[in-house]
Amino acid sequence: MLKKLAVAAIAASAVVAVRKRSAGKGEADLWAEATRGPGAVSTPRS
Repeated sequence: MLKKLAVAAIAASAVVAVRKRSAGKGEADLWAEATRGPGAVSTPRS
C-alpha cells in the first residue's frame, strides 16, 4: 500500500514539474513575440 502511494506521489510531482516547465516556456514565447517585430509593444525602461 505504501509503495503504491509513493509511486503515485512521484508520478504526480513529475506531471506538475512538466506542466510548470511548459507553462513557463509558453509565457516566454509570448513575451518574445510581443516585444519583437513591427507590431511590438513598447517596453518602458527606467
